[in-house]
Amino acid sequence: MKYLKGMLIWAIGLTFITIGILKYLHLDTMSEPIFNPAHFPRWFFYAVASVEFVAGILLLLTAATSKKIGSLLVALVMLGALGTRILLNQHFRHLIIPGLVFLIAMLMSFKLTKEDN
Repeated sequence: MKYLKGMLIWAIGLTFITIGILKYLHLDTMSEPIFNPAHFPRWFFYAVASVEFVAGILLLLTAATSKKIGSLLVALVMLGALGTRILLNQHFRHLIIPGLVFLIAMLMSFKLTKEDN
């Protein structure tokens, strides 16, 4: 179970680092169609990219505190993604992945908190 948890943390961490970099390079083709109809300012796009990148880095660090902060940042980004998709009236299927990642991040955060004690 410990290895599965470690693999999950690495997978989410590397994914968020990659997505953050792709946003800066304007290669993230999935986010543009969401940000444009939502009329978010361009700086917000880069702010989200920065938070995603930092969250991914924090998840990959060895300290439990950094993993907890990283998982909370991931949860915050996914909460924003869920809210944006709901405001844009997107189909239910577009809520599944952000919702699952949000739940996993919150569970990781609570699990890391329990391990700290």
